[in-house]
Amino acid sequence: MNRIQAISDPSCRSGLPGLRVALLASAASATFMTTCLTPLASFAAPVIRFQADVFDSDFPKGHPYAALTAAGNGLYYGTTVDGGFNRPGAIFEFDSATGSITFKAYFAADSSNGANPYAALTAAGNGLFYGTTRYGGANGKGAIFEFDSATGLITLKDSSIGSNGANPYAALTAAGNGLFYGTTVNGGANNIGAIFEFNSATGLITLKDSFADDPSNGAYPYAALTAAGNGLFYGTTDGGGPDDDGVIFEFNSATGLITLKDSFAYDPSTGNFPHAALTAAGNGLFYGTTIEGGANGEGAVFEFNSATGLITLKDSFIGSNGAIPYAALTAAGNGLFYGTTVNGGANSIGAIFEFNSATGLITLKDSFVYFLVGDADDPSNGAYPYAALTAAGNGLFYGTTFNGGLYNQGVIFSFSESVPGPLPVVGIGAAFGWSRQLRRRVAQVSPRKA
Repeated sequence: MNRIQAISDPSCRSGLPGLRVALLASAASATFMTTCLTPLASFAAPVIRFQADVFDSDFPKGHPYAALTAAGNGLYYGTTVDGGFNRPGAIFEFDSATGSITFKAYFAADSSNGANPYAALTAAGNGLFYGTTRYGGANGKGAIFEFDSATGLITLKDSSIGSNGANPYAALTAAGNGLFYGTTVNGGANNIGAIFEFNSATGLITLKDSFADDPSNGAYPYAALTAAGNGLFYGTTDGGGPDDDGVIFEFNSATGLITLKDSFAYDPSTGNFPHAALTAAGNGLFYGTTIEGGANGEGAVFEFNSATGLITLKDSFIGSNGAIPYAALTAAGNGLFYGTTVNGGANSIGAIFEFNSATGLITLKDSFVYFLVGDADDPSNGAYPYAALTAAGNGLFYGTTFNGGLYNQGVIFSFSESVPGPLPVVGIGAAFGWSRQLRRRVAQVSPRKA
């Protein structure tokens, strides 16, 4: 049988007793292994963990702005705004099993296949991904590209020319049959943004509809479209509406028309200037974030009811629980959503929060830290996250930050809500055997004979 005993061990530097495990081969002989416990405070849930950082400035390849895209087998792909010669941007692979980043491709130095991708990649199957760049392409007004994860090649598919939209900022939304829909911040008939269709079979961009000033159906869409079924999509714009504080619109892919649904209000504020996509919650409800407004001017979480067409403020940020959320919410089940803020939190460089749709409340979960005291190899778990979290299963999420890390070029981090809380002294051996995450937090000491 095995026996577990708490002992004092001089090799443990945490100030807590070691956990001595006796493996009894016989009554007369035993092999002992001691594992050292870290202070209880470090077990506090939830937690942001640094995962990887090779975003450096020796050969520019930094500043991931967008969320990671899952590719299966623990692999994720992402983009950086900078990277390569002349800094047109790059595509990287993150292996969650090894915690390593590998740069797969750089955009051309002359920006001919696109430049400065601010959006996440959209998976298309068979190892192919499609994405947008804000600049570059044939006309310098942005492009759609294809990335082949097998060959590591970026291929220009089509370029924005202004009349079909300009400066796409957001990811493409898959619609089936090789079709994708997207938004541009500028261009279109009125140069305040447009919705386009991309056909991956023909490789062509087609204008579907333009945003209008009078009457306004929105202006300057920074966010991706959210599919709602039956060929309908919902989205947000940063401007437009009676107060020019942004709107929620509906796009019908069958008719190709944009329809205003509701506008954000300044007083009383329902939140102002949404930059993120809506997140579907079922039953025709969607949740989203605004970068300003709310009760404190620090941003808000709102609900949109597609049946009534109304926006309802749910809760406001106050700084200490985060501020200025640029990213969409990520559904976690049971009415819970997680998100990031660019500012606020304990250190004013960003935070992760939970939104409970049942109570309508925002709760701070953890804050980003520039310097982790006493660990020269891990000086930051990131700063200024602009991107949404990507669910990895089992309560684990991955994300990116624009800054932070050894070179202040950004990091990849993980966030888990399932890390156990402070452990009592009684029952510590059972917790050790039960929690895989707890085992990863235990520093191993070489086994020795007693």
